[in-house]
Amino acid sequence: MKKLRQEFLNPPLPLRGAPFWSWNDELKVEELARQLRDMKAHGMGGFFMHSREGLETEYMGPEWLKCVRETVHAAAEEGMGAWLYDEDRWPSGAAGGLVPARGGDAFRAKVITIEECDALPKEKEGVLAIFTAVIKDKAIMSAQRLPLDSTAGLDTGETFLILRREVSGPSEWFNDDAYSDNLNPDAVAAFLDITYEAYRKEVGDEFGKAIPGIFTDEPNITTSRWRADLLALPWTDGLVAYFQERRGYDLLDVMPWVFYDGKGAAKARHDYWRTVGQRYVEAYSQQLGEWCDKYGLAFTGHYLYENELGRAILANGALMPHYRYQHVPGIDMLTEQTHEYLTIKQCTSVAHQFNRQRVLSETYGCSSWEFTFEGQKWVGDWQYVLGVNLRCQHLALYTLRGCRKRDYPPAFNYNTTWWKYNGVVEDYFARVGRVLTEGQPVRDVLLLHPVTTGWSMLGAGEASAHQVDAYGENLNTFVRALLATHYDFDFGDEQIMATDGTVKDEALWVGQAPYRVVVIPPDTRTLLSTTVDLLEAFLKAGGSVIAVEPLPTMIETEPSERLAALFAHAGVTVVPDKAGLQAALEAAVPRRVSLRNMQGQEATSLLYMQRAFDNKFAYFVVNTDRHNGYDVDLAIEGGGRLEEWDPMTGETRGLPAREEQGRLCFSANWGPAGSRIYVIDPSADAVAGETELEPMDLRALRRVADATLIG
Repeated sequence: MKKLRQEFLNPPLPLRGAPFWSWNDELKVEELARQLRDMKAHGMGGFFMHSREGLETEYMGPEWLKCVRETVHAAAEEGMGAWLYDEDRWPSGAAGGLVPARGGDAFRAKVITIEECDALPKEKEGVLAIFTAVIKDKAIMSAQRLPLDSTAGLDTGETFLILRREVSGPSEWFNDDAYSDNLNPDAVAAFLDITYEAYRKEVGDEFGKAIPGIFTDEPNITTSRWRADLLALPWTDGLVAYFQERRGYDLLDVMPWVFYDGKGAAKARHDYWRTVGQRYVEAYSQQLGEWCDKYGLAFTGHYLYENELGRAILANGALMPHYRYQHVPGIDMLTEQTHEYLTIKQCTSVAHQFNRQRVLSETYGCSSWEFTFEGQKWVGDWQYVLGVNLRCQHLALYTLRGCRKRDYPPAFNYNTTWWKYNGVVEDYFARVGRVLTEGQPVRDVLLLHPVTTGWSMLGAGEASAHQVDAYGENLNTFVRALLATHYDFDFGDEQIMATDGTVKDEALWVGQAPYRVVVIPPDTRTLLSTTVDLLEAFLKAGGSVIAVEPLPTMIETEPSERLAALFAHAGVTVVPDKAGLQAALEAAVPRRVSLRNMQGQEATSLLYMQRAFDNKFAYFVVNTDRHNGYDVDLAIEGGGRLEEWDPMTGETRGLPAREEQGRLCFSANWGPAGSRIYVIDPSADAVAGETELEPMDLRALRRVADATLIG
């Protein structure tokens, strides 16, 4: 506790912000050294060396590597973290076009397209399969696969379906080559060799020291250029064999149903996206994560379309399995908003389950030059209370010269008018981060993530992606409702649960995290068989499941009577909608935290994080409403001495509280976008005194009389 107090007062550099440092001009070693020392003087703890639009020094050329080397040495002298960034601009994987240039078409991004024709193609290059089909309203009524050398004709009402492998064309963005095939493990190995190995040879002696880790940015499996009039889906040359090995049948036999609706489409889509996602994780994130693990480098970064479920599947297959290979799991939080609960919770859940202490957010991008300190706090507090604890501000511009000033502002560097006050914000978030990296979060609830339902829904084309995005938005709304009950939760990814889920001691464990109740969100349509196995074992051990209607009826898209038996179990509570969620949770598991407004209801605008360490508890409580303040009656788990720790000043003070049924009860006020930290030490004596606020009308009168704001 002594060390925690000391570091709360004076937070060490690793807890401070590490912005994307936009290297966007002709670089000079002396200027880089000046800027990094200036960052430290203004509260920053590190930086990411990020190639950016406007760079005039050759990316990965001799001068670039010299600048990296000398900047790392300067950071080491200052005790700062010089984080690497693995790409020329973004998205990661192509090494600025060097990967496809090395491997040719084998290393270039690919898609599989489908084309309706009234005659067989004369050009067979790239053709993977041919079908005759009857299609009505974008649905397959019937279809038959033909041999590639077929000379068959068409019956009335039929059309040919031509499935073709297409290699992405060049793009100026990738220095006149294509994006990389991140489903090809050999292409990713080339990326490692060109970028990661180059840095290891240059500055590998500082891996794990002055260089904490490396950032991968928006890698994906959908950045390809193909004929705009064709529907297309991600592809790689080894996918047919890989699918056969994993699913036990020929992918090409069912590929038309991935594109079109029709009988069998749900299973074809489910199996396709499941397999593509597994291939991507193994080829990319697992390979990079294991390399970083070998050389003592923290693998971090974020993936594409984290909050849009349909587009997230298109770009990744599934997001959560990637995070287990990141030592510092990360997200991207663009604009000034507090809407994307999925983005944060998907990431912080895996971090908890695999005991990752730090969670990074590339944050504030596209928030404009008018972005305020209050905006930083509002957006930052919301992310921190949900599990983030390292800000990577977007961007710190090396220069504003010319068009560079328009690179998705704001900017966090010497070239802003408010820079001299930056340390105030850094001190605040470093202190919050210090508390939120102590011990482990306390979360009793596991919410099943319905990505498998998304797989079964997602076909090709904008309309299908939009439909699954809308399904994901409904999930985001449900997440907000669950958090409003003040039962914190983690997502359970079914693929992670299949390999790392167990039942012991009346709890369902995912990795290193135990859960006392499982919630199945509304309109979950299908579950993996391994998930049903776990739920059955959990119920048998005395666990509780809350299922919100409509209930799932399928196992891996096949109707199953097992689910009817599962939901008839005495340990399952079925509720018709989210309105019944709070009562069901209170009946299933004792409440640890209550934050009630003056009307006696849980204050839905307030969120909390509870952490346990050394038989003590810490709480971070945030008002997400930036326009209104709230008087709140708190009841939080713990006994003994209650203290409030002020992250603005580093000061701590004891507070009086009543102990009732294993919880400390007291009252407090939150101003708009306000936040408070509480620490409970059961080994220390409680503080005597009043535990309730004065009535609101009396405080309002005093506020006018004293002309001061309280709270």
